[in-house]
Amino acid sequence: MRNFYLKENIQNLLSLWHCYGDVSKHQNLRIHGQWPHKVWHEPLLFDEPANVIRGYKRDKPREKKGVGFDTKRKPDSNEASVLVVMHKLLLDDVDIGDDNTIKILSSESELDLWLSLGCAGFGYKIDKAPIARAFIDSRSKFYFILNEGELVGTVLTWAQGHDVGIHQMTITQAGRGRGLAGKALLQLEKQARGSSAKSMSLQASKKGLKIYESLGFVPLGFLSSYL
Repeated sequence: MRNFYLKENIQNLLSLWHCYGDVSKHQNLRIHGQWPHKVWHEPLLFDEPANVIRGYKRDKPREKKGVGFDTKRKPDSNEASVLVVMHKLLLDDVDIGDDNTIKILSSESELDLWLSLGCAGFGYKIDKAPIARAFIDSRSKFYFILNEGELVGTVLTWAQGHDVGIHQMTITQAGRGRGLAGKALLQLEKQARGSSAKSMSLQASKKGLKIYESLGFVPLGFLSSYL
């Protein structure tokens, strides 16, 4: 079952990447022509895609990030970053109270503010066109993260089958250290349960790993990015 949930998690992510648009095909690789500048293998390869991706990237711009998926951690000197692929089953009934940590975007006109907060939180530029495509897709929901009414972060959810993926979650400096990520995730879980989802998925940085584990997310594998 572990590999099934791992594939479900990654399929959620890849579905969102396809929605971002401007995806071309080179043999079995998919390449973004714009942000988020990803290169990945379809059909999915586990534990061996690094050399396949590096072979393509030898003559390509360095802003493209090749992505590989591993069931076991395999250190690589060419890795730019590693995320932990995580999963949570939503089987038991859980009573989650309401709070004001998240606020859904009500119109596309709010996207510029959402993008500004996202760029500030992540420390890199996020292009609007791919995000705008995802925003109008019925599978997505976009949220602000709030601290006492102040907008301090972003997150979006992406529904694929019975799985709800958590993506582009960040807190700006003004909201950090207040436990907002955990509170936001609980509210997102409540939303997911209300939509009859059976699981939630995300890809965690080392910094956020303990938060997600404390909320019941289980590590399944690793997502490595290669320059």
